[in-house]
Amino acid sequence: MRENRRGVFRKNAFTFGAVLLDGGEVSCLVWDATEVGAQIEVDGDHVVPDRFPLRVSAGAKPRAAAVAWRRSRRIGIAFEG
Repeated sequence: MRENRRGVFRKNAFTFGAVLLDGGEVSCLVWDATEVGAQIEVDGDHVVPDRFPLRVSAGAKPRAAAVAWRRSRRIGIAFEG
């Protein structure tokens, strides 16, 4: 079993969110989230910058995010501020 190194409880979100970019937005799947970060999945052909605003669910206020890790289409992010 994997060790949980996060230090905070991560709840399954499994919602549709959006990575906000200058040219529009890219839909993403939010697998799980905490107050300090989340794990998202984007379509393979979209380029996600190292820093971007993320809307975790429809109607939610965007939060500044920074990439912590990337594995194929999944991206771990840390919320800033």
